[in-house]
Amino acid sequence: MNIASIVPPAPRLRYSRALTLALGAGAALALSLPCAPSHGAVSADVAAVETCEVRSGGEQAAEELKRCGRVSFDALFARASAGRMPYGPMRGQVLRCSACGLPAADPAFGLLAGAVWHGKVFRTDGRGGHLYQNVGPGLQVIRGEVGYAAYPDDGREAIRVVHPQDTGGLVTDWLREVRPGVYAGVATLTEPGLQPWRFADFVLYR
Repeated sequence: MNIASIVPPAPRLRYSRALTLALGAGAALALSLPCAPSHGAVSADVAAVETCEVRSGGEQAAEELKRCGRVSFDALFARASAGRMPYGPMRGQVLRCSACGLPAADPAFGLLAGAVWHGKVFRTDGRGGHLYQNVGPGLQVIRGEVGYAAYPDDGREAIRVVHPQDTGGLVTDWLREVRPGVYAGVATLTEPGLQPWRFADFVLYR
């Protein structure tokens, strides 16, 4: 199963409610922006083959990940271990809208994606637990179940977040710790009997 494939344009409106719940209105609105030409997006990814490294922590780590192309981001994710189970409040930023080919550096996308979603609040022990999305000061919504599971693309362990009640199980997040306290994330949409579709990449950090 390869979840690196991009969400086709047609299903976007069908999943808009799940996207709004999962990453906030900003990310959902970003999916409605005009897509970049596919050949241009592919060329940019092919060119971005430099090694993606995270040398810093906190918000600086997010800035380093924003400079990584999708190819190098995927290579970083592939070689990282699942890491420690996150706990407590984690700040978050969306790195790119994979479905529409927009990086976080795009001004409109960055504004929309950061307008509502601020991260996740984990209530976990060493093996799992649950979390809530942080969509504003003191406002936590959308419970998710957290645990370790095999990442479909490579069969290696990652941290899986599912939202069985609030999004009908459509949204699954996959996390790996790329530096102590910094987690690269891949967000996917799934439907029974169909291959998962990747719609966004993000980062969580303290």
